[in-house]
Amino acid sequence: MVLVVVGLAAIVFGAVHDRARNRRRAVEMLAPPPRAIPQFRADAPAPRYLSELQARRPSGTAVAGLTAAERAEVEQLLRDNTAPRFSAGYASPDFVTDADSGWAVLQDPVVLVCSDEVSSIRELLGLLERVVLSRRSLVLVAPAMPRDVLATLEVNRIQQRLSLVVVLTADAEVVEAIARACGARLTQRGDRQAGYLPAGDLGQCLRWVSTAKESRLVRSPSLPA
Repeated sequence: MVLVVVGLAAIVFGAVHDRARNRRRAVEMLAPPPRAIPQFRADAPAPRYLSELQARRPSGTAVAGLTAAERAEVEQLLRDNTAPRFSAGYASPDFVTDADSGWAVLQDPVVLVCSDEVSSIRELLGLLERVVLSRRSLVLVAPAMPRDVLATLEVNRIQQRLSLVVVLTADAEVVEAIARACGARLTQRGDRQAGYLPAGDLGQCLRWVSTAKESRLVRSPSLPA
């Protein structure tokens, strides 16, 4: 009897012990690995973050508007009925380059014309980098754009990181007319996401002018009329 009792006790103890050990192992396997969380030094200054209001304040570097002669040239362009005219203006007043007139004017820009919505800023990163390195301006035409993407471009324009104008229009005929006028190829989201934007797909013009309601351009001499 003693041997039977001792044997049963040993079996029960072994079963309970194995179960507890297996539970511990399962918890260890499913638990995240131990990581040391970095801490600020006690004497370190508190981190500062840029609020949206601060980001939308112009940088300290003053940007000169148009000269009287340049403004007269733009006024003549706006009166010229033979110049290509499109019923789509800038997407936001933050793209205005001449505060006195309320115009967004770019000299010798490249023009990206999108056939569909620009859904994320990542679609544009490769092109934006090329624009910055080449010190060119950019006109971005698209049917639509999420608010966060537009806000990112607005802030970069305000902080003078980029020289650009965004024109949004859901009218496919207007989008196609802009592409024809500046010699651009309509780009699709898949190409933009893949970073496939060869220079030949971008349009060009000598001058681009956008108001709140319409846009005009001066064609490059190399483009057919």
